[in-house]
Amino acid sequence: MMYNVMNRYKNKVSWFISILLIAIPANSESTNTEHDCTKIITTGNKKLSNSIPSFAKLSLALEQHIVGDIICLADKHQPAIMIEDFDSGSKPLIIRPLHYLGTTIKSRYYTGTGITIKHSTGIIIEGLIITGGLNAILIQDSSNISLLSNRVFNTGNQAISIKPRYYGGKHYIIEDNIIFNTGLLNPRFGEGIYIGDGSYTKDRSRLKIQYTVSDIMIRNNLIHHTGNEAIDVKSNAYDVKIVRNSINHINLKFNAAITIATESSFAPLGGYQVEDNVIANITNRSGYRPIGIAAGHGDALIKDNLIIDDNENVIAICLFTTFLNPKLNHVILENNKLIGAGVPFSDACTGGTNNNAKAVTTFK
Repeated sequence: MMYNVMNRYKNKVSWFISILLIAIPANSESTNTEHDCTKIITTGNKKLSNSIPSFAKLSLALEQHIVGDIICLADKHQPAIMIEDFDSGSKPLIIRPLHYLGTTIKSRYYTGTGITIKHSTGIIIEGLIITGGLNAILIQDSSNISLLSNRVFNTGNQAISIKPRYYGGKHYIIEDNIIFNTGLLNPRFGEGIYIGDGSYTKDRSRLKIQYTVSDIMIRNNLIHHTGNEAIDVKSNAYDVKIVRNSINHINLKFNAAITIATESSFAPLGGYQVEDNVIANITNRSGYRPIGIAAGHGDALIKDNLIIDDNENVIAICLFTTFLNPKLNHVILENNKLIGAGVPFSDACTGGTNNNAKAVTTFK
């Protein structure tokens, strides 16, 4: 059944506490050295290497891109990055600091975007600090993009966004990032990770953006103190896996800490996996019941998640009544656990819609 196996979750609680006490550490591959770099970006006059070419701007280095490039940012502060119409070829382009977490992209007054990637393929962003902008990272109409071991915080709106606009994209990894203090200018748009595009047509009959993003892995991120959802996945995103993230102190206006496709919109594609996540301390400033995990579209597997909250109004897992596609309305719930007060499960969250299309639910 759904709510059992207590001993199993004691280990998970210990893991959650430990990961909140220490930041996600750099793995051995993130201990960068000059010898890993094929190009160095620096505005300094001192030549950092006799064998590695240096450039004053990233854009100049990209003009001389070779397959397999590892571009290292040497300066403590780096201007905002814009990459557009770029294809890395048979191997991904890696952009990272010369020293792990040694470079910060900092914007002022919650304006602009720290890193923007549009119409591009094959890029890894690793080990950077991005802070202070309206948004930290925006990926649009791009594919084969990885965001690894970055620290993203103090944003006006969302921290990380992957969105379709003119044709969409596929193959994304968001892993080992630390994300916090989002929505400091506009809390309503303060999602930690935002996937897809939830804007509607004027008559609200369908989502405005019909293109999709797909094959998305969101794994092992630490997300806390967000202005809205920690992870928000729209129904024009599919084949999404949300695995082993730790989420704490989420101040919602809508939906849930982890939200899967709760729009009142018929979606032709699906496939969602929400597994082995830990969620704690959820509030809802709009007066609705705080929710740990919400889903409104299928097919979905929600498994081995732990929600910790003493608020008696909390709903650990709630299925919305927006399963409008009868071919994609199945949800499997397995070994999830609520520790604290509140309600473990509901299948009747409306989210303010007039829909009454419930999921076909299987408990294991």
